[in-house]
This record gives sequence, structure tokens and C-alpha cells, in this order.
Amino acid sequence: MPTYTIDRFEGNKAVLLLKGNETTEKLVDRNVLPESAKEGDLLETSDNGDYRILQKQTEKRRQQAKAKLDALKNRPNSK
Repeated sequence: MPTYTIDRFEGNKAVLLLKGNETTEKLVDRNVLPESAKEGDLLETSDNGDYRILQKQTEKRRQQAKAKLDALKNRPNSK
């Protein structure tokens, strides 16, 4: 089943990026996503077209991104 990342919301639409090929965008109605869906969430589609948030994978990705940002903030100046 395809996995997507919510890239952004544009009005009542959501722009999803296909995992593994982030240049492939899919535009869907926001109301077909789980109510709690937000930018950056990883979603999985089912055979019947429903979307579900992959909570553990989303949290892991957010923690990794935070760790990278923290490392950049704490990096000594390269001057």
C-alpha cells in the first residue's frame, strides 16, 4: 500500500508526497483524511482508499528532524 507524507494544505485540499519519490504529488480533499491529520504526518492508504496516520513512523521522523536541527544549532561556527 502506498505511503504518503502530508506536505501542506491548500484550502480544503491536501498535497501528499509519495514516500520514496517525493517529487510525485497527489492532491486530495482534506475531508478524506483523518480529522487529526497535520503537515508532516505519514499516511498509509488501504485497498478501499481510506487513509490512516502512521503514528509511530511520524513520531520517529519528527524526532530525527529535531535531532538534526539541534545538531545544526549547536555546531560551532566554521569561521
